[in-house]
Amino acid sequence: MFPELFRSLGKPLTSESHDTSVGSLLLYVAGLLVFVLGTLKLAGLQLTEAQLVLGLLATVCAALQLIVLGLLLDIRGRLRGRRE
Repeated sequence: MFPELFRSLGKPLTSESHDTSVGSLLLYVAGLLVFVLGTLKLAGLQLTEAQLVLGLLATVCAALQLIVLGLLLDIRGRLRGRRE
């Protein structure tokens, strides 16, 4: 009973190409959400001009990092598909 269970747990549930496409899509959406929600939060605060600029810069940097990670994951999936 247990060897069959362990053997079935070792099998992948989805393909790697599906995982990379879903992962990159999630990272794109997360980057967009960080940008929009961070900008809305900063707009509602009583900040000086310098604080607002630094907050927007930090928000844009965090959003761009997520988008770049999504791009890298997409590129990795495409290169992995070429090899196989």
